[in-house]
Amino acid sequence: MKFSLLIPLFYFAACGSSSENTNKVIIGEPKSETVIISEEINTEPEVITTTLPNGAVSANYKADNIPFYGFVQNIDKNKGITTINFEDNKAPSLKLAKTYGATLKMLRFDEFDRDLLLVDTKLKDPQFHKYHLYILKNGQWLPVVNPFAIHESHKEAQLNPIFVDTKNPNNMFRYYSVFDIDETNEAGYGWRLHNESIAIKNR
Repeated sequence: MKFSLLIPLFYFAACGSSSENTNKVIIGEPKSETVIISEEINTEPEVITTTLPNGAVSANYKADNIPFYGFVQNIDKNKGITTINFEDNKAPSLKLAKTYGATLKMLRFDEFDRDLLLVDTKLKDPQFHKYHLYILKNGQWLPVVNPFAIHESHKEAQLNPIFVDTKNPNNMFRYYSVFDIDETNEAGYGWRLHNESIAIKNR
């Protein structure tokens, strides 16, 4: 009798208890997590930057809307020669005698079909700036006007030393300095700033 009572108790304990290790029945295939590693592809075009020489000036010197730059390549202080070269030899070199360095500047005027090159050269006398204005025509650099000099004391004129004459578009208006005896000055002389309108030699 005792044996018959133990059987139901054992059956109840076996069926009613739960365990963490109880097997679970999964219908269908188990899901698995898939990690996708994707490499980002840079579709932006590579930008190639070119380093311009120090003091280089880029402009449309040929009127073809394809600018190129000019730069001071060499200064021979023993001979007093400044050499200006251009990108990939797209224009002939300029060699300026009796000069000891230069600064380049591009000038653009509606009256010209291309940009002009203004060369501000250093002279033996550091108090003066001598200016050369060129246009590139038929494969050679031609002067737009004759060179002219401005004294160091006339700094305002140096900012814009030459431009097309608004009253006569066939002329250039420019500043220049001249020696002047001045008794009111301690040195007895000074430099006076003048200006003039002169005909364009090459357009």
